[in-house]
Amino acid sequence: MRPNSPRRKSGFGLSQIATLMMVAAALAAIVFVGVIGYVLIVERGPRAADSVTTTPSGAPSSDLASPTEAGPATFPALSAEQTHVVTPGETLIGIAAAYNVPVDVLKQVNHLADPATIYPGQQLIIPASLALTPTASLVTLAPTLPPTLSPDDPANLALISGWPRSLSGGSEEELRGNYPQLLLRPRFTLRYQPGTYPDLYINDLVALVEAALADVEARLGVQLDGSFDVYAAGTLFVGDDINIRGLSRSKDRKVFILFDGTGDPVERAYAITHEIAHVVAWNTWGTPSSTMLSEGLATATGQIELESGGFIPYDQLCLGLAAADQMESMAVIDRDPKKFQGHIENRFNYFSAACFVRYLIDSYGLEAMSQLYHTSSYPELYGGRSLEALDAEWQASLKTRSGDLVIDPAALVEMNRRVNNAYDTIFSNYNGTPQMHQAYIAVDKARIALWRGDYEAADRWLAETYRLSGFQQP
Repeated sequence: MRPNSPRRKSGFGLSQIATLMMVAAALAAIVFVGVIGYVLIVERGPRAADSVTTTPSGAPSSDLASPTEAGPATFPALSAEQTHVVTPGETLIGIAAAYNVPVDVLKQVNHLADPATIYPGQQLIIPASLALTPTASLVTLAPTLPPTLSPDDPANLALISGWPRSLSGGSEEELRGNYPQLLLRPRFTLRYQPGTYPDLYINDLVALVEAALADVEARLGVQLDGSFDVYAAGTLFVGDDINIRGLSRSKDRKVFILFDGTGDPVERAYAITHEIAHVVAWNTWGTPSSTMLSEGLATATGQIELESGGFIPYDQLCLGLAAADQMESMAVIDRDPKKFQGHIENRFNYFSAACFVRYLIDSYGLEAMSQLYHTSSYPELYGGRSLEALDAEWQASLKTRSGDLVIDPAALVEMNRRVNNAYDTIFSNYNGTPQMHQAYIAVDKARIALWRGDYEAADRWLAETYRLSGFQQP
């Protein structure tokens, strides 16, 4: 180096650095736009409107496999946000169930206005923050459901929540574990399960319980002291209680209600009224002396709910049962709990008993019924007449009123038999898969249609029940 020559600095000057930064920013922007464009293509896929045709019913038109033809699809464990490619026969509700992700979340992140319009080959984003390793294989369903059976029917929350089957009894510790959520009200404590239908519709449930309690007290002319517990089951009950809509453990002041989104608003209001009537009558009138009186009173107490909501009137049901010789003797079923195994299995007995109780109240007054309820002292309260004599008197009066009958008794009895057979099939084979759960929802809709007197709709729902389940309709 020559003396006094200026030293050259290593590195870049400020102008050079600024130039490099501008170039780098431009390259980053190009890469970002490219990545975003790719992600949007992967996330959104082809527009549903360009890829799906609809039938007049609005359901997707497709030649996809039926439930018995489509095989199960399994999914890998997730460690980050992934995509799922829709295969023939899948529905959004089934995909959500397999990944344990709420349907609404899948709809939102995938910009799905109508969940029924997913199509084979479509790529769906599975949110990493909510996705879990699937615990079971997804059983695919052919998307040919009737218009009223939406793939994201609220009744499917029982499946999406992943909550285990509900207890209908047990120790306090077991019940707290199965119903961990708690809501305190002045006159009752509501217990329910997270992520299930009661959790999402808690305000509706509270209003139903409060209204039912007020109505029962007014109709029985009593006031219940203290409080009681309501266990709102968001999933089907375990064991043999799978076929019941509710039950009361009145001595312990516990009411168990199936509130899983099935039924309809009228029937749910009735079910809550029915079970609360058990608790109120037991703890005001006394321990019931007869299963028939206990169930008859509870069913009669909910009469207004069903009849005002468009269900077949009680009087017509009983006239029809009498005309079809399907009315059992009240003396025979008086103390036989096996004759009252739930409204699904023994509905005729519940309504027969309700009509008989209503006949006694209308003929002899509510005060006599309040005494009969816990004593069964028929002769002392009804002028020396026995249960057998009063039963014969009442059934004879039905026979004389055949001209008042407007429903078809034979059709009622036959459709009830078919609905019960379908329930037996579904409940005997229920395994919690999306396929069987959709079949359960369908048979429940057949039940509601039956008791509204819409036998045509009931027949369609029964056909759908067997299609979904894969079993042959007898």
